[in-house]
Amino acid sequence: MGKTPATRGLPDAASGRPAGRLALRLRLKAFWAHESGATAIEYGLIASLIFLVIVTSVTAFGNKTTGIMDAVSAAIDAAI
Repeated sequence: MGKTPATRGLPDAASGRPAGRLALRLRLKAFWAHESGATAIEYGLIASLIFLVIVTSVTAFGNKTTGIMDAVSAAIDAAI
């Protein structure tokens, strides 16, 4: 007659999906193999780190600039 083709699991008659624990196992394998979510998280972490560096540098620069402007303002007031 011929060979019977191998199947992944016993299909459910209504949907053709494997039944019970096998279906859960196949879904978990597919979930762990899918990497686009991990890539999105990595890009999010990189963007947040860049944002923190920018905020920190702007804050530090702003504090130094404020000190310099106060000194210049005091010198101008003293000269007038």
